[in-house]
Amino acid sequence: MTLPLPDVARAIDARLKLRHYRLLVALDRYRSVTRVAEILGSSQPTVTRALADIEAIFHAVLFERTGRGLEPTAAGRVVIACAAYAIAENDELLIELDGVRAGRQGRLRVGVLPYASTRVLDRTWSYLFALRPKIATVSMEDVTGNLLAALRARTLDCAICRFSPNGLEDEAIEQVLLYQQQPRLVVARPSAALLTRFPEVDIARLSEMDWIFPPADTPIRGMIDAIFSAAGQRVPVPTLEAYAVRTIASALRNLPRGITVLPDDIAQAVCVGGAAEVLEQALPWSLPPVGLAWLRNSPKIELIDGLRQAILARPD
Repeated sequence: MTLPLPDVARAIDARLKLRHYRLLVALDRYRSVTRVAEILGSSQPTVTRALADIEAIFHAVLFERTGRGLEPTAAGRVVIACAAYAIAENDELLIELDGVRAGRQGRLRVGVLPYASTRVLDRTWSYLFALRPKIATVSMEDVTGNLLAALRARTLDCAICRFSPNGLEDEAIEQVLLYQQQPRLVVARPSAALLTRFPEVDIARLSEMDWIFPPADTPIRGMIDAIFSAAGQRVPVPTLEAYAVRTIASALRNLPRGITVLPDDIAQAVCVGGAAEVLEQALPWSLPPVGLAWLRNSPKIELIDGLRQAILARPD
């Protein structure tokens, strides 16, 4: 029998505790009652009874026993996702309360794309640092997919990442367009003179170079694959996979035939010092633009909106 939702809601309000959520998340992670009991310093029967109590609250089976261990049911996946959010929010609350005791009024956790422009970063930190000591700032640098996952997990408040029109359909996340980026070929200086002789990009010649690729499942990696596929060329095996600007700059200093594709503004920064050059030949592809993303109904919306306005403000 399925309880009417109001009855389930009353059971949750009256009986559900944060420790129940922590147990569910642990069971989802380890998929073993025995293993979770060991970690919690408890007994297997105690963990089993606790799970039964939680399932009674939701009036639903949350885990099934299989040959591979525990597997969440459809209801279990929904509850576990909410449990993870609740734990993350509780942990953040404790950190913010500690900040209040130190004289602050909160903090903003900002995710940043490694290829974010200097202009956007400068405006971001200028706005946030002006709020000190009331507001503390935490920054995490990662690829777009991981930044969006951190938003959904409530471990970030907002993120400067790739903007996707498809993301507008995501009910959990809001985003606003910040700026466009154009891709450029960046080549180690010893090879630049040879490649600049040609008015157009010679894909066959480029396939013989020592390539630096960004990680898989990133827009630039997909574009590099498309460049070679469209020319009927095999995608070269990368000499190095990297996404950090300093790492790429160092690699180009040590690879005389090194080459990569970077957004224009990042390409210029990598070439400071003269170890590499940006080729003049234009690439007939475009990168997804960069935007600011945040969770709908975020409790930090006033801070995030202030950051958005600061980034998009016209220069004086």
